[in-house]
Amino acid sequence: MYLKFTHLVFLVVFLFSVPTFIYAQVRNETPGNKKDLTPVENTVNDSVPANDTIIKVPRPENAIDTKVIYSATDSIVLSRDSKKVYLYKDAKVEYGEIILQADYIEYNQEENYVYATGVLDSLGNLVGKPVFKENNEEFKARTIKYNFKTKKGYIEDVFTEEEQGFLHSEQTKKLEDNSFLLKNGKYTTCENEDHPHFYLSMTQAKVIPNDKIVSGPAYIVIHDIPIKFLGVPFGFFPNQKEYSSGIIIPKYGEEKNRGFFLQNGGYYFGISDKMDLAITGNIFSKGSWGSDVKFRYKKRYKFTSDFSFTYAEFIKSELGLPDYTKSKDMAIRWTHMQDPKANPNSKFSASVNYSTSSYDQFNSQTIDQRATNTKSSSISYGKSWPGRPFRFNMDLRHSQNSNTNNVTLTLPVMTFNVDRQYPFRKKNASGEMKWYENIELQYSSKAENRISTADSLLFNDTKFSDFQNGFQHQVPISTNFKILKYFNLSPRVEYTGILYPSMMKYGYEQTTNTNGDTIYVLTQDTVPTIKYAQIIKPSISLSVGPNIYGFYNFRNPEAKIQRIRHVVTPSVSVSYVPDLGSMVNQYYFTDTTTNREYSIFKNGIYNFPSAPGESGSVSFGLNNNLEMKVRDDEDTTGTGTKKIKLIESLKISTSYNIFADSLNWSQFSINGRTSLFENKLSINFSAIVDPYAINDNGQVYNEFYYNTKPGEFFLNRLGRLERFDVSLSTKLNSKKGGQEEGRGGRGELGEPTPQQLEGLRYGQNYETANPIYTYVDFEIPWNISLDYKFVYSKTGLASSKKITQTLGISGDISITKKWKISMRVNYDIAEDELSNASINIHRDLHCWEMSFSWIPVGYMQSYNFQINVKGSTLRDFLKYNKRKSWQDNL
Repeated sequence: MYLKFTHLVFLVVFLFSVPTFIYAQVRNETPGNKKDLTPVENTVNDSVPANDTIIKVPRPENAIDTKVIYSATDSIVLSRDSKKVYLYKDAKVEYGEIILQADYIEYNQEENYVYATGVLDSLGNLVGKPVFKENNEEFKARTIKYNFKTKKGYIEDVFTEEEQGFLHSEQTKKLEDNSFLLKNGKYTTCENEDHPHFYLSMTQAKVIPNDKIVSGPAYIVIHDIPIKFLGVPFGFFPNQKEYSSGIIIPKYGEEKNRGFFLQNGGYYFGISDKMDLAITGNIFSKGSWGSDVKFRYKKRYKFTSDFSFTYAEFIKSELGLPDYTKSKDMAIRWTHMQDPKANPNSKFSASVNYSTSSYDQFNSQTIDQRATNTKSSSISYGKSWPGRPFRFNMDLRHSQNSNTNNVTLTLPVMTFNVDRQYPFRKKNASGEMKWYENIELQYSSKAENRISTADSLLFNDTKFSDFQNGFQHQVPISTNFKILKYFNLSPRVEYTGILYPSMMKYGYEQTTNTNGDTIYVLTQDTVPTIKYAQIIKPSISLSVGPNIYGFYNFRNPEAKIQRIRHVVTPSVSVSYVPDLGSMVNQYYFTDTTTNREYSIFKNGIYNFPSAPGESGSVSFGLNNNLEMKVRDDEDTTGTGTKKIKLIESLKISTSYNIFADSLNWSQFSINGRTSLFENKLSINFSAIVDPYAINDNGQVYNEFYYNTKPGEFFLNRLGRLERFDVSLSTKLNSKKGGQEEGRGGRGELGEPTPQQLEGLRYGQNYETANPIYTYVDFEIPWNISLDYKFVYSKTGLASSKKITQTLGISGDISITKKWKISMRVNYDIAEDELSNASINIHRDLHCWEMSFSWIPVGYMQSYNFQINVKGSTLRDFLKYNKRKSWQDNL
């Protein structure tokens, strides 16, 4: 039976009754009666006839502006005077953005306040505790009293989450500005709601949502044990969802060369939601120091940009001592990414990574950074025109090698291209195309300005004349068609024009030799001038590459191996360029004494595309694939089979120069790969074999190696093995951690994935840019990777022979659900020494975490122990770190 409550439409009720809509229902407690929880709406008819007199009555001071909606699943009871409403079981009261839920709510309509609490179940446990929500704020409590008009409230045993932290309080007052006053409060990052494992005990505190938490005297409590000597006279915790400025806590530790240190400490400037700035520094007790500036800027739907500049001074030992070292280094890093939707027709991007040659040697913080010896940068702008085949690009490029201290800068390289065009094709073609309709035409051009020099000279003595520059454009016209079904014929005519800023001038200088005879010595000089060279070069190539299949079927139908298939793909291609005569000869100088030819553009940035005389070559290739079909033991029908790859690819290639006067054959290149045991073991190998012999000086001469080794085994006579390398790798892991389970995570210590970092703010997680915060996946029980590499090289005499063997092992194992160990070891078998070895141990302590990393050998030899809470708010406040490194192999 259901009853509907309505208000009496009298003037007094109209003046003093606040709610205009009431959701109410009463459930009959008849056993077995089905519950109908649909709320029933009650309204007050406030309309009056047109001929009635309207009396304006002043609005009561305690009236509220928003309707109150309430409901319950058990029962709703009104007091006799209709001033109070009692809600039982899953009660809910809504007032604007405020939602209050509990198993018991008492609503006073006259005083505009609510009282909510839980109820005791049959076991005496308090269930259905109040949950208060307002906008994005939510908290739980034992009891709540709240006034809708004054927006003040009193709360007992409150529990709420505040930006990666949790607040507990015995008594709490909610003020009209939505701030809270706490008495006997707890602040923790432990998720245990009823009994946190640790907390910061606060006698009094004030919480300002989306701003800060300020407390009076506070101390640490761990497992109910108060540690009052770890107390603070007051506490200040940021509690903002927007960017905010603040101090970045430094790391501390010790190094052998630089002494005790404070690293990565400084200040973070949360300028706005579009940009921020971090200024940090490093200081060492033995004089070394450094500073770092990081700036980020982001414009939504436009671009993101990150810039950092680092300056460091490294000092070892004391001035005047033999081992004294001082180095001043710098590093610049800049990345700029444009949103693809911002401007589809133009794109600007940057990836700059430049540093002085010794920067990584003296300032590395990781093994990988220390091992880096090559760096490159690129700043690029591209432009296209919709509906037109034009493309323009301009790039600034940089590359450097810290081993050779060489730097190459290209400032800039500009290209303008026209996409492939078919001038003889009709717009509305039908039927089979003619051969001439496949003729294609393109245009490409490039202008470049480049310098390659030592990094120490780059910004000191560099002049514009030290740069190499030039312009080149090409117009190729080509087509392709088949003859005799299997042969591809590709004629091509290419126009090339090159603009050179200088040329070489050759001549002879008269002199005398040691015997007193008069001789002439070739001289050469660079002449600054503008010279345009051009050539029209026709060429033709013919190629064929059929697939040849071979099968071997086993006669016994019960045999494990059913069939072996061998696929051979031979390939032959012939290319020919005729003698272009004076079109080429005018750009070359012939030395009459040696009959050698020298290009007058020897120092140019672009080589002339053709040499005097005709040229042609024949290229040969042979690719092999070997598979076998075996009976599938897992197939219940007994007829199922599966394929196993024995050799995925084995390719042999070489070429023959038709018009060379000697050494016509090129080296034989052999490459192969396969995988065994259901792709668990990958094998890659390659070899380079020279068919020609060498003399006593290690120089190659025009005699086949085969003819110099009579009587030896056939394979030993095929050619000189100059290089052979083979690598074996395998990766094993538990099924739960494999990709077949749909996981893309990683099972070793490392940086979080972008998805895991999504939503984290740069200000509160500044150190995610540094190798401090690590993500550990305990869901993967174990995985291990093994790598073995063997390299043999001998390019000349026996003295050039070199053999290297390396073995690499990496992986991790979750000993328990809370313990994980990971390691990486590289062992040089030839040198009998370890390199790049590291061991990491991680322990999940629920709301705390412990990590230990150890690098036992090498330049980065060190250990680091740290225990800290997980939440970023207290991470730097509640942690212990012990670190020591021994960097002495400079």
